[in-house]
Amino acid sequence: MGMTDNERLIITTVWNDMTLRLKLEDDPYSLTQSEINGLKQNDKLNARIQTLTQHVLDQRLLPITTKHHV
Repeated sequence: MGMTDNERLIITTVWNDMTLRLKLEDDPYSLTQSEINGLKQNDKLNARIQTLTQHVLDQRLLPITTKHHV
């Protein structure tokens, strides 16, 4: 029993399938629409994680920088 397209999309979104990234670089026209969607979703997830990480860092650094400038 194989995976559904939705299961593949979830795996690609979360795990950033490097095989697909390499395939995208080497032969982009060989990717299926489902594979492309998975990579797009992964890019969106990574951007969101980066934004949230930066927000957390900014919140942690704000008291430190404020304390040293007083």
